[in-house]
Amino acid sequence: MKIGLISDIHGNSLALEAVLAVLIDEVEQILFLGDLCGYYPFVDECISLWDDNRMVGVRGNHDQVFLDCLHSGTRPSAEYEAKFGSALRRTLQDLSSPSVSFLRSLPLSRTLTHNGVTLTLYHGSPWNPLEGRVYPDYDNWDRFGDVPGEVILLGHTHYQVVKNYRGKLIINPGSVGQPRDRSGEACFAILDTTSGSVQQRRVPFDPRRLIEDAREHDPNFSYLVEVLTR
Repeated sequence: MKIGLISDIHGNSLALEAVLAVLIDEVEQILFLGDLCGYYPFVDECISLWDDNRMVGVRGNHDQVFLDCLHSGTRPSAEYEAKFGSALRRTLQDLSSPSVSFLRSLPLSRTLTHNGVTLTLYHGSPWNPLEGRVYPDYDNWDRFGDVPGEVILLGHTHYQVVKNYRGKLIINPGSVGQPRDRSGEACFAILDTTSGSVQQRRVPFDPRRLIEDAREHDPNFSYLVEVLTR
């Protein structure tokens, strides 16, 4: 069975649309590893692309910040906006009720089984589902020894990882909405649960709408544009 792996969309519906156009004909299911919110504001557009029959996901740290603000009736902190921009605040103002319900439905982790292979899904790490980070140069792989499942799927870092370690296959597909190793192409991966093979893939997208929005709403936060164009 071929499974598409996506993560860290961050309100970038343009990149998500490009990725799904590739995956729709290549995989039977798509697993999402968190962060629909944050950085860019087009979260409703992202959720409108969701296919309940083929897509399953977990919650990310920016999704959790959104839900916490919604629950408390507050806006994101000044520290948050200084680091990530105004998109989450605008998402709080504009997101539709069905999209809010969708974000609330995402769990912190999931365990699935396909073709006798158990997959565990986290945004961050098994020991810190929202905030844990496992970068390509991570050096404490022994920590995964007690994590259930043959395949462990992670997001959060925006860097692609494929690591075979003592019977565990650990994968981060990178970021759909804001890849950080190089710009211009949305990252994703395809896992074949029968062969155990993993393809790390990229597809180009047009960032102009994102750049226009960032320059209008966050003119003093140049990172939002630079990370898409560097």
